Amino acid sequence: MSSPFLDLNAPSLQGCFPRRPAELPHGLIRSPQQVLDLIEQERTKHPAVMFTAEAEERLLNQWTLGYYFDSLGHEVVYQQTAEGPEVLAVGDEEGLALRRRVGEEAYRKFKTWMP
Repeated sequence: MSSPFLDLNAPSLQGCFPRRPAELPHGLIRSPQQVLDLIEQERTKHPAVMFTAEAEERLLNQWTLGYYFDSLGHEVVYQQTAEGPEVLAVGDEEGLALRRRVGEEAYRKFKTWMP
């Protein structure tokens, strides 16, 4: 799922293109205020029974990844957290290296985001 916006000021959209995966954010990525504001808007639109903590966490992670990676064309392997996504690999080469390093069973537990 792509983010609901494209912020041209996002850190990953600064500089020359194409952006190499190694140059893009890795590790725990905190959600920008724009994403937090959109989450709050969604929370007010939906009843609590529908907008569960799990749904909020999923949107937070997906929209944060969209903020940083949308339009760059790289697959992102991450772990979903309540604080935001923990990016483990960006792009095909990093993804394959991660899969070899952790093994197939552990790799299947990770989530994948595509622009």
